[in-house]
Amino acid sequence: MAEFQKTNPATSTETTRKFVQFIMVQAQNILYVLGRIPTPEGERLPPNLQAAKMMIDHLDLIALKTQGNLSSQEEKILKEALQQVQMAFVEASGGTPPSMMPDRGPQMEMPDLEEEDINAEPSGVQEAPSTPAAPSPSPQTEPGEDKKKFFKSYG
Repeated sequence: MAEFQKTNPATSTETTRKFVQFIMVQAQNILYVLGRIPTPEGERLPPNLQAAKMMIDHLDLIALKTQGNLSSQEEKILKEALQQVQMAFVEASGGTPPSMMPDRGPQMEMPDLEEEDINAEPSGVQEAPSTPAAPSPSPQTEPGEDKKKFFKSYG
């Protein structure tokens, strides 16, 4: 007969240790991107403020989404890590706080998500169109040059 687990795995010391380690790695990555931690060769990279802002926002999101679910030790470490990287950002940017920086992340078209889309279950793999559109030969091509010279396969 299966025995039920009596303790919550989220409150174990092993989970706390892994969470703290995760937060420290994220903070180190942010400091590296800001040029505060040297490369293995000993040189310092110029600050990448856009990447650092994105990573700080991610750490802030973790703090927001885990609010009320952390031990006092985890909460303190997360808060201190956030403060440290935010101060490093302000110093690297010449005094501009992260909230004032323009968002110049990757320029991608993001679909507008409705509340029902966010909560919906994934529907699986979408089918590819049954017949691919053939490229039309350009008027300047010689006869026989309208064939593909290269072929790339994805599967």
